[in-house]
Amino acid sequence: MKYLNLIARLCLGFLLCNCAENQPSQSFKNPLLPDGQDPWVVQDGEMYHYCYSRGGKVMLRSTSDITKLKDAEEKVIWQPEEGKAYSKELWAPELHKLDGRWYVYVAADDGRNENHRMYVLKSQTESVDSPFELQGKITDSTDKWAIDGTVFLHEDQYYFIWSGWEGDVNEAQNLYIAMMDSPTSISSERVLISKPEYDWEKRGSEEGLPTINEGPEILQKDGHVFLTYSASGSWSDFYCLGALELTGDDPMLASSWIKLDQPIFESNENTTSPGHASFVTVNGKDCILYHAAKSKGAGWDRYVKLQSFEWLNGTPIFGEPLKDSVETNIFTP
Repeated sequence: MKYLNLIARLCLGFLLCNCAENQPSQSFKNPLLPDGQDPWVVQDGEMYHYCYSRGGKVMLRSTSDITKLKDAEEKVIWQPEEGKAYSKELWAPELHKLDGRWYVYVAADDGRNENHRMYVLKSQTESVDSPFELQGKITDSTDKWAIDGTVFLHEDQYYFIWSGWEGDVNEAQNLYIAMMDSPTSISSERVLISKPEYDWEKRGSEEGLPTINEGPEILQKDGHVFLTYSASGSWSDFYCLGALELTGDDPMLASSWIKLDQPIFESNENTTSPGHASFVTVNGKDCILYHAAKSKGAGWDRYVKLQSFEWLNGTPIFGEPLKDSVETNIFTP
């Protein structure tokens, strides 16, 4: 009998250990990644897919434990041909699962920033591990400078939202929206929904530098819809997050979007220039994933951080960026 009890205890110990290995970590230390920018994570079941660019390639890491993202295997999912309009400066790729296939929306150019446009990649099969193929450029009829494209599904209609120039001169980056008739095509004219107007959106843009609204990302819960975005000079210590709230019925009406008059997430003594966020759920907790400058004056030398946030009366409350290198237990439901 004692041998049976021993075997039972060993089996139970094995099961508990195995279950623990498959459970997300309850704590971690920031930064989540020691290097990185424009972090985009999308959830699919129990998996988190982190899509990013590095070395002129679109990359992917997948993990069931987002706190161990830096240990996940890197995979190249697309590398452009040389000598094309989309061969250089791949910025802020986003991975979306639409109509049973995976799509990546990425800004690219030929080495000249004024030629930045948005491009679409599509997976060959329903698996995110299948090869991705270029579908072409996605643009409205103006075909102006465009970066940071994202997809918004609202009442069975897809919309494309991005950061772009009004004309052909780099004076200001505005946020535009247009309707989509497929995951690879825009079917309407663009509509301006945000431009830098408050003082906190224009910081760091002195001496002829452009003013910035970029990195638009949709955040929604319980019928409340917000569009977060990054404002102020991305090269400066003033980069921060702002937000628009969708208060009208038609996203294509600029009047349906109301801009909050203050930043929703900004620098403190712990973190400089938090911006370009994406949003995930971990153990039932809403979390923000964002990049920040590694130190004051570091500009585009960035890393990636993660923390939870709350909702109050239908509005997301992010608080302040957390301090680095501190054990953070934020994921317990």
